[in-house]
Amino acid sequence: MPVPFRHYALCVLISGLFLGGCASVPVASTSGTAASEPAEAAGDAEPVRDESFAPESLSRLPLTNDLLLRFLVADISLQRGRTALSAQTWYDLANRTHDPRVARRATEVAVGAGQLGLAQETAQQWITAAPNSVGARQILLTLLIRADRVEEARPHIEALLAAKPEEAPAFFMQMHLLWDKTSDRKAAWLLTDELTQKYPQLPEAHFARAVAMANQERFNDAIAELDRALASRPNWDAVIQYKAQLLSNQSPASSVAFLQKSVKDNPMSLVLRNSLARELVAAQRLAEANQVYQEVLNLQATNLDALIGTGLIALQQRDLDTAYRNLSAAITQNPRNVDNLRYYLGQISEERYRFDEALSWYSQVGGEFAPSAKKRLPRVYARLGRMEEARKAIAALPADTEQARIEHIQMDAQLWREAKDFKKGVDTLSKGIATYPQSADLIYDRALLADMQGDYALAESDLRKYVALLPANAQGMNALGYTLLTRTSKLAEAEKLLEQAIALEPDSPVILDSLGWLRYKQGKKQEAKDLLQRAYAKLTEPDVAAHLAEVLWQLGDKAEAKKIVDEALLVDAKNETLLEVISRLGIR
Repeated sequence: MPVPFRHYALCVLISGLFLGGCASVPVASTSGTAASEPAEAAGDAEPVRDESFAPESLSRLPLTNDLLLRFLVADISLQRGRTALSAQTWYDLANRTHDPRVARRATEVAVGAGQLGLAQETAQQWITAAPNSVGARQILLTLLIRADRVEEARPHIEALLAAKPEEAPAFFMQMHLLWDKTSDRKAAWLLTDELTQKYPQLPEAHFARAVAMANQERFNDAIAELDRALASRPNWDAVIQYKAQLLSNQSPASSVAFLQKSVKDNPMSLVLRNSLARELVAAQRLAEANQVYQEVLNLQATNLDALIGTGLIALQQRDLDTAYRNLSAAITQNPRNVDNLRYYLGQISEERYRFDEALSWYSQVGGEFAPSAKKRLPRVYARLGRMEEARKAIAALPADTEQARIEHIQMDAQLWREAKDFKKGVDTLSKGIATYPQSADLIYDRALLADMQGDYALAESDLRKYVALLPANAQGMNALGYTLLTRTSKLAEAEKLLEQAIALEPDSPVILDSLGWLRYKQGKKQEAKDLLQRAYAKLTEPDVAAHLAEVLWQLGDKAEAKKIVDEALLVDAKNETLLEVISRLGIR
């Protein structure tokens, strides 16, 4: 009976092991194979080989019906997702054949099935059948270390180093990758110490010792080992970076100073410049960090680290144009593994009122940022007037926790807000509050919509509840203070709340805007102008622009007021606050 085509890879393997072959296998057409064929079945187009032996040197075994059946069972089980059965069958075949190729395949299947104990046994079978196999020892070494059997791993490392002494430097540079967070750090150090003692001339051995010491929190000893490595190889980027990392744990200023000297000694190293910039960012020395990143871009305009670094600094500083330009350029340079940047670009596009652009970015976000991006889609669809798609986007979100259900209510209310039906938005939130009376988020959102509806008493009441629930929350203090400022005559209480809020978040543009408007209402126009200019420099929103333009107009600087208005209209020509100021003052 002919062997089905999908088992051809298995037949190729068997033909190398036993007398006979696969001459009857129909290989002229592959139209019967599907793209969904399991990778394990489709990826073995050649006989399994091992660098430690020549296939022709192996003895051939008689292909019995029993063995053939077992090979088929192993292969079919794997294709059908019964990985445990396949792994056990391959293990049995390795025991029966004593062939390194079968043992290798058995090891691969066992690892893929998560049967790590079985994989250790099959890897040992592989080594027994092919004692000189480097690949077998590498896999067994990894498995032993994952099982925290460090002492058993030692002879295999020694054998690997003896077999390929020229690879010792690379091995020591990557030795730390053998351990994970659960490994016995003391055992790892003892093994590292024993192995590296035989290679005192290798700077890479000193690096391996430094990492093992640092993992035991012996930071001074680790830094001393790194200095020994640098004495043998000055200006070694990888070691300099690691030393800076260790110094940063003890003293960020020392790390920065060390990297500044290293950059001075090796001015063409972009790696070290980027490391220095990152340390400066960690120390919140953003202006200096941005300057270093700019130096990198002057040397290499497409440098990915510098594009991302300058983009994120610009985003933190609310320079949205620079942030967008540099982060999008970074994605062009490397479109893989940048879901966080796509998410940030979506947020930037929203803030710039470019909702089609935001929708495009959010739709491309995957990985861990995908849930956050999907939560922002309903609002973007709503701003585009695509209400049905907005509702579908909300319905597609999970609602399996209380917080998720609250977010659903918020998003439903947001749709009514975008539709200008504030009453239905308030009703939606009121029903939610009846179910979740302690939800500060729902209370806050209802306050905003109540204000838009003209129910100022409800807005004030809800914001007081919000502040009572979150008494140290600057956002709540600002919202209540601004409401009292604009909807009531309680300026003294508004001032107290806004001054408390600005003390908590002195650089918040939203709070600066509220406080600036308070000073204007108090007749302190110059102070109002200074505060509003600071707010507008950080947040170029039309509402902030409207406040600043009105103050400038009243101070007599009508040209600057008109300029601010024109800029804001380019952002959102339909903003009601802005249009009201233009109409009332006759700007333009």
